[in-house]
Formats: sequence, structure tokens, C-alpha cells
Amino acid sequence: MAKFTNRKGKLRLYDGTATPYYLELEFDNGDFSGPIGIPKTDEVLVLNRGVFDAHAHYIEGSDEKVMEPFDVSFSALIEDTTITTYLLDWLEGNTVNSNTIATTKADTQRAQSVNTPAFADSDKKTSNIEYILDGDTDICWHYNEVYFPLEEQTFSEGDDGVTLSLKGKVYGTIVRDTGNTSGTSVAA
Repeated sequence: MAKFTNRKGKLRLYDGTATPYYLELEFDNGDFSGPIGIPKTDEVLVLNRGVFDAHAHYIEGSDEKVMEPFDVSFSALIEDTTITTYLLDWLEGNTVNSNTIATTKADTQRAQSVNTPAFADSDKKTSNIEYILDGDTDICWHYNEVYFPLEEQTFSEGDDGVTLSLKGKVYGTIVRDTGNTSGTSVAA
């Protein structure tokens, strides 16, 4: 029986241009963590004047649970290569290797067929993340509209090297697929 291992995993960050730019990272720590779907609304039981009878029924609760951002996290060993510079530029919202990175915010619909709203602060940028498990049958999760607050991204030193731990907030959808979105690598 074959199994997925973190040594074969890859992660890509995508921007919001029509033919998106992406930055591919190889997993060395294999510690990606994130949900496999977004929550549904709560089911609220409505009773007939406080009595459970044939008229009792459920109604949908607030969309707040559906729209609340949730966490993803992963880390990468930092290499003495341009990929590290590209990753830092990407997180800071800068131009990456002469490519302007566009936000993905407000590109997906979590509830009621309405696009998620843009941030009030237009300087905040989101990216899409695609996490792929490479095997005989690839599995890929698309995490859309992920915001990486710079103050929550941390470096740590160790005997093996320097690790960058990344934590993002997912504001968009999660979609399971069998492969990555096509695009143009910023490392090319």
C-alpha cells in the first residue's frame, strides 16, 4: 500500500491576476495544518411555544460561523536562494521578481452566492494556497483568500537551519481537486 509522505508534498502561493503568478515551495518540515472544508450554518430548533411536537422544525442560524476566517499553518526551512527572497517579498505584498502580485480578496463565494467582501484596509493582500499531496492519485486543496499578518510570521533558529513558520487566515473557499491551477512561476 502506498502512502502520502511529507517529503513529496508541495505548496504554491497564487496571486489574483487572470493568469495567476505562483511561487512553489517544497515541503521539508511536512507540518501543513488546515481544515478540509468550511463550516455549515448551525441548525436552530424552533419549538411550538416551547413544546416539541409535529410543528417543531429547524431554521438556519447566522452566516457568521460560515464567514469567520479560519487558520492554516506551515513552515519551511529557509534556503540561501532567491526563493527565500521571493517568499518574503510575496508575504510583504511587494513586487516579486519584477512581477506585481495582485490580491485574491473578494474572488470567491462562501455564502449566499455573494463574493466575500474586500478588506477595509486596501493595503492588506491575500493569496490563494494550493497544498498538494503527490502520489499515484494526487490530492490538492485550494485555500482561497489567505491573509498572512506579518506580525504572526516567525523565524526560529535550530541546528538544522532557520525555519520560517507561517500562519494565515482563510477568508475564501476551500476546494479539493486533483492538481494545481495553471499559472506562471515568479521564479522563472
